[in-house]
Amino acid sequence: MKSRYFTALIIIFSFFFAASASAQSTDPKAQTSQTQKLQTIKLKVSGITCSGDCKDIQNSVAKLNGVTACKMVGKPSAKTTFEVTFDPAVVTEKEIRSKVEDTPGCENPNDRPYKVKLG
Repeated sequence: MKSRYFTALIIIFSFFFAASASAQSTDPKAQTSQTQKLQTIKLKVSGITCSGDCKDIQNSVAKLNGVTACKMVGKPSAKTTFEVTFDPAVVTEKEIRSKVEDTPGCENPNDRPYKVKLG
């Protein structure tokens, strides 16, 4: 009698283990296809007066849903280039540019001094 229950438990555990293993094996494919969909653009931003401006822009853009990275390329200057990696299915280039231009200025939070060109 005990051997029947033991056999039944082994079969049940085997079934659940096989089901969870097959579900996990499809996840890397989904992650790989998700990674392949990411795009990277370079934005040339003018109106920057200090390194604080660069940090504010990076933080603002990085908070957008769909943006995976925003980093400054080179040193801060009046025209600084940013490299933004994002998922175009979630956020558009236009939304990213708008977010940069809508970031408040470092010296006066009421100003919107930044202008963007695709680089």
